[in-house]
Amino acid sequence: MLLSQITRNLLSLFVNESEWAIEACQIVANQIVIMFSRTRGMELLSIMRADTYSGILSLVDDYHYLHGCSKMFTASHESITRKLRSELCHIMEVRAQRLSDEASSLPPTHFTLITSLSFVSIVAYVTASLAVVDDAGSPPQEASLLFAGLFSLYYLFFNFC
Repeated sequence: MLLSQITRNLLSLFVNESEWAIEACQIVANQIVIMFSRTRGMELLSIMRADTYSGILSLVDDYHYLHGCSKMFTASHESITRKLRSELCHIMEVRAQRLSDEASSLPPTHFTLITSLSFVSIVAYVTASLAVVDDAGSPPQEASLLFAGLFSLYYLFFNFC
């Protein structure tokens, strides 16, 4: 939604400048290709090499620098330029948040899988221990150590992921 608003504002700003509009639309198209056809890692690499949003911002700044004192540069152009700068800052923050969220944790299916494996381990431990308890009702030492190790592994996984 925000990228379409930026594109519309770019086209409004460059309505009489076809070369500027083509360049701006090409940068937007490059960003769309990066978002939809590349991995998060490739997107991060493209940000480090040549950030498309910074490219749009520099294009707007160059246009404002070259045409800002001209009589053709109206108050509406000034308003669109201000809007574009704020929208570009906002979309950069949104992108950073999205990339951070994608990198910060595993998908919920991993946690569902680990939870179900934990439940299976507990049930297996209890049923296996019932058959081999000693006279005092305690399971064998090896089974207790195995269960403690599995429990520690699952506990660490849940807390560090």
